[in-house]
Amino acid sequence: MTDFKSKFLQTMNERGFLYQCTNLEELDKKLASGSITGYVGYDATAKSLHVGNLVTIMMAKWFQETGNKPIILMGGGTTKLGDPSGRDESRQLLTGEQIQDNIDNIKTAFSSYIDFEEDNEFNKDNNKAIIVNNDDWLKNLNYIEFLRDYGRHFSINRMLSMESVKQRLDREQSLSFLEFNYMIVQGYDFLELKNKFDCQLQFSGSDQWGNIVNGIELTRRVNSEELYGLTAPLITKSDGKKMGKSVSGAIWLNDAMLPSYDYYQFWRNTDDADVEKMLKTFTCLPMDKV
Repeated sequence: MTDFKSKFLQTMNERGFLYQCTNLEELDKKLASGSITGYVGYDATAKSLHVGNLVTIMMAKWFQETGNKPIILMGGGTTKLGDPSGRDESRQLLTGEQIQDNIDNIKTAFSSYIDFEEDNEFNKDNNKAIIVNNDDWLKNLNYIEFLRDYGRHFSINRMLSMESVKQRLDREQSLSFLEFNYMIVQGYDFLELKNKFDCQLQFSGSDQWGNIVNGIELTRRVNSEELYGLTAPLITKSDGKKMGKSVSGAIWLNDAMLPSYDYYQFWRNTDDADVEKMLKTFTCLPMDKV
């Protein structure tokens, strides 16, 4: 499907963001008929996001630019578990103080791209963004009640088939029960955001597809409501390597982690063969200018 009615999906498609989407035709109709609320989430595993995260930040920017309301979800709660997606080993567990410090630093990266409510209070009458922290609702969950109310909606068979889990098991690499619970908790996030803010769309990178689908299915079973998920492809360079790394390491978005000159040089050194893709993805230049 390429003949989209909604400006957001038109933009996602022409700029190369559209990789996977649930119920694409219905989502297009919903977006074309009026503004909706959608979210993108980031775990606080470091003091800064990196260039790879800029893909989803740009998705949130275009979501807002086309009249919709973005929610930025900080994973203060899910960071305590560790996302197994795209990982060969368990993430290092952080303290609550480390996670909060990371969140405080990460938040600064969004202001250049997205227009936020000054008081960070959700207002359904405009499309200004807010930032929320899933620790606000996850930290108070009663484990037994949570399992009874929501755990019963998740199939172990289905969870084992998820790519993030399957790869670890196929390689006979350890996957802790803590990490295995991550997809249940992230699925619950989508349900919580639907109930709190009528959030109907989650967008992210392709590595989060399984987690997104879990949230959609959970909400369908608990609320009998339909939600939507959209993912962007992994951005690779013309040589096939993952975009966002340099000889010296990750390309961080916060200048406290990476000098502005080095950040500029990363983009300045883009291979000629990658320039068109990078301009489509990481700038707001009109397509004829690209």
